Amino acid sequence: MLCRYLYLILAFAFISCNDRGNGNTYQDVSFYSNSFKSERWYRIYLPKDYDREADKKYPVVYYFHGFGGRYKWDTYDIEEDVNYPENGRKSPPFVMEWQEYVNENDLIIVTWDGYEPNLHEGKKEREGIKYGNALPYDYVNAHEKEDHHWGWNFSQHFRELVRHVDEHFRTVPDRSHRGITGLSMGGLTAYYIAGQNKDLVNSVSAFDPADNYPKYGHKGQQAVFPILEMYRSLKGLAVRLTMTDGDWLKYNNLAISQIYGAAGLSHFETYLAHYPNHWAADIDKQLDFHMKEFGNSNALPDSWNHVNPSFSSFETLGYSFGILRSKPALTILENVSQKQMKILARDFIPDGPLVRNEKISVLTPAAYSPDSVYSLIAYNLSEGQFASKHIRATAEGRLFFELDGGGHLVGINGQGPGNGPKLNMVFNHNRENFYFESGVPYSLGFRLVNIGKEEARDIEITASSSHPFLNITNNKVKVSRIRGGEYAALKDQFRFSFKQYDDSASVGSILFEIKVNGAIVDTARIMTFQTPESFRAGKDDIIILDGRSLDNVPVYRQGPNVIEMQSIAGGEGNGNGVPERGEKCLIYVRLPKGIGPNDIDTFHRTYLINHQDDPYISVEALDYKWKSRQAGATSVASMISLSQNMPDNYEPDLWLRVESLYNDAGDPTSNATIYVYRYDYVRAGLKQF
Repeated sequence: MLCRYLYLILAFAFISCNDRGNGNTYQDVSFYSNSFKSERWYRIYLPKDYDREADKKYPVVYYFHGFGGRYKWDTYDIEEDVNYPENGRKSPPFVMEWQEYVNENDLIIVTWDGYEPNLHEGKKEREGIKYGNALPYDYVNAHEKEDHHWGWNFSQHFRELVRHVDEHFRTVPDRSHRGITGLSMGGLTAYYIAGQNKDLVNSVSAFDPADNYPKYGHKGQQAVFPILEMYRSLKGLAVRLTMTDGDWLKYNNLAISQIYGAAGLSHFETYLAHYPNHWAADIDKQLDFHMKEFGNSNALPDSWNHVNPSFSSFETLGYSFGILRSKPALTILENVSQKQMKILARDFIPDGPLVRNEKISVLTPAAYSPDSVYSLIAYNLSEGQFASKHIRATAEGRLFFELDGGGHLVGINGQGPGNGPKLNMVFNHNRENFYFESGVPYSLGFRLVNIGKEEARDIEITASSSHPFLNITNNKVKVSRIRGGEYAALKDQFRFSFKQYDDSASVGSILFEIKVNGAIVDTARIMTFQTPESFRAGKDDIIILDGRSLDNVPVYRQGPNVIEMQSIAGGEGNGNGVPERGEKCLIYVRLPKGIGPNDIDTFHRTYLINHQDDPYISVEALDYKWKSRQAGATSVASMISLSQNMPDNYEPDLWLRVESLYNDAGDPTSNATIYVYRYDYVRAGLKQF
């Protein structure tokens, strides 16, 4: 009995209770984190009847604070409560909104700490702890000093936190009763961590998520994982985005709503709150979303997707992956099921080159017949070749196999009948995003690959889209048969066009249903980006940076809405401003008129969208420099590489995307700055230089 009493004292020594007698039911808790090799803190808000109803268990929502915040508060609440007393905040300080909600609902809220422990002390102090001197979550500006950790794994730490909360508080300890929400940088992190931990999380939401370009991975091997691409890991979760009409990241919110809305997620919804700044507005409605989803099972789909940003080993949904490669890249898994999977790595997403120099090992869950033999049929996405072998399941029913680089479709086939064909669409150049100029007719080329053992007969593929301006005139493709371990190469299939131009932010998708003998066996989806008619740039409208620098270049600054004469530099080469074999170039384009009122005849960085169609031009890296400085900084740029084998008389035609932004401080919905943005599309030939 004495031992048990001592154990209880030690188990709860980490808890600091805060005035529970005055209606505050939160506690500040610390525990030792193996991920951080140090003590970490969190605050937990308990329902008012938590102590009285000793047998009752509760769902949990985890909140991730924004820039400069800590587990006790968010820095934004100081500014908002002081400057906007009429703003609808229910009861300053901000933490009281969590308290009020749990007092009225059967819910536990946990606010975690995104503080990076190796950063020097903050500039300010609140409630006895420093904050406000550096970015949280350690993902934007990687540390360069050897004594800094550089690369904490907050996803791994989240699993520790969930385990600690479930062990010490009366939670409903399953994924159906667990959600994540966050503000700004915490909103971005919420999407990331939910996607990395689908086995723990049922729903995820974000308030005005940040547009930083985060890096994740081991020290020296971090890869950029943009928030606009995080939808790839969220299939099977309920996802929500709360935007404020006065948010200075409003344009980022709109881009998220467009792309996530077109991505075919299991459940995605957006909400616009009327609030004059960047903030977690209408918190009760966001929490209501999670409470509603706790009543739904939201079971993970039979086939799922995942992106792992550059970690050399990782586990997800019972699978273990080992990666051996020499440079940072993102591992992408699609349609993973007991029967098949697609696995590849890209240097960057969405359209980076496939990584060929790597080794991948896969260990499946115990989902197969113990000691049984299975036929593995793998199609290499880079080489267009099949390979097959037999593997035996372990005594526990797990499969282990290894793959070389280049990306693969992998079919797992039992030895008996009834496995059926396994058909996959592989688009030319392994493309995922497609740009279509308004009014121009298009078709698609792809391979229909069968990674099953059985022959597929009477195949029909049907294309459809919910985009209001995408007109599909020939929406069916028929193939008589494809044997197992073979493919059919199809050219100029389907017919479609955008019948009118909407806006440059418009994103849609085309869904393909693959039928065999009249029954749907699989689906595929591509993202479609509508573009206006592209203008052709003249020689004086293009600047080629091939290792040179230029002074007195007119560049628009969207903040003050002025044109500045700036120095620009970049690229790799002889610096003569002429694109030549073996060089790497950054390209600037002059826009006659950007979206800003004073943005006239200024030069903008560019993103190349048709490099996958050209045999002598590639984009092996993106220049994130400007984008990494702050949330909302402009323009990710393509580093364009020219092949040593490019013929003398070859004239590549570049199709470039150019972004312009404007801070509309006079928007009538807000007294805060709002970013608006536009994409222009430019065609330019290199021979003219």
